[in-house]
Amino acid sequence: MHRSRVLVIVLGFVSVLTPRVAVAQGPAAFEKASRNPNYPGHKPIIVNVCPFVELGDFSFGNNPVNHDRFQTNMSWKNIGTQPLTAFEIVILKYDAFDRRLTGERWTVTGVNSADWRPLQPEAQSTDGTIGLGTEEVFTAIAYVRTARLADNTVWAVNDSQLIAELRKVIPGIKDFGDVKPDPKAKPQ
Repeated sequence: MHRSRVLVIVLGFVSVLTPRVAVAQGPAAFEKASRNPNYPGHKPIIVNVCPFVELGDFSFGNNPVNHDRFQTNMSWKNIGTQPLTAFEIVILKYDAFDRRLTGERWTVTGVNSADWRPLQPEAQSTDGTIGLGTEEVFTAIAYVRTARLADNTVWAVNDSQLIAELRKVIPGIKDFGDVKPDPKAKPQ
């Protein structure tokens, strides 16, 4: 009789410690979810407004191998008639409810982060960023904000034209918030 009470108590204790969600989903569903830590159907959107750079192949998400890193990848092509010295990519980020999150910006200095030579006309390249921590981004919008040509001409996007283009491409977001790049965090 004593052994059966101990067994019942031990089994009851084990059942309290068993994660019910993992058991209900089964091991295959849990494993699949851990490989893809992003929203199903998340939306990478490109708005090409720069007459010198065409963005493409935009992807973003929490890295499936290293879950504590948010990663963006992008390709680009020089569609102008002269080399590009640098250009700035801005990524506006929105949560699952279309609320603006802190975005990111990065400067491509030449071809990509490993090749600082000017990007020649018709040339293309790819690169990406890896941040610290995960992010709950559902929609990300990438555009070129500024570009410097080889002759030192600096082109900058017109914010009202950018917003008009955003409204055409993404009519579901009612308030885009500030389309300027968010300031980078100051080191402490």
